[in-house]
Amino acid sequence: MGARGPIAQPDNVRALRGNPGGRPAPNRVTATPGAPSAPAWLDREAKAEWRRVVPELDRLGVLAKVDRGALATYCAAWSKFVAAEALLSGEELVAERRAGNGPAKHPGWQVWREAANTVSALARELYLTPAARLRAVKPEADDDDEGDGILD
Repeated sequence: MGARGPIAQPDNVRALRGNPGGRPAPNRVTATPGAPSAPAWLDREAKAEWRRVVPELDRLGVLAKVDRGALATYCAAWSKFVAAEALLSGEELVAERRAGNGPAKHPGWQVWREAANTVSALARELYLTPAARLRAVKPEADDDDEGDGILD
């Protein structure tokens, strides 16, 4: 079961908005920012996805070297999703069963669904969806803003 309640505000947003409730801020674990290197075992499609998303995530400042496993899993699942999509686009939606008991759902759909679920879940964790990025917005500070420099 997932965590209950709304997703907590990022610390930078909380600091700029203040703490009207007076509750102590959580002491969060942080990692040194930086883009991890791609694992050598990723296939061609997964490496292409890595090259597409990692520079943007690094630019946003949301990556750390310890994120390599999650990124590799996301990229590998993306590759499987693309392969399943290609397979299913050229096939019928139903397939004949081996035993001859009539048509059944194409077995590629299970691979497609599992890869899509993995991609979707990890995309949220890695800020690859619009909703995830909206929850982690870094507010732009004005020149005369009290919180100037708090995000540096």
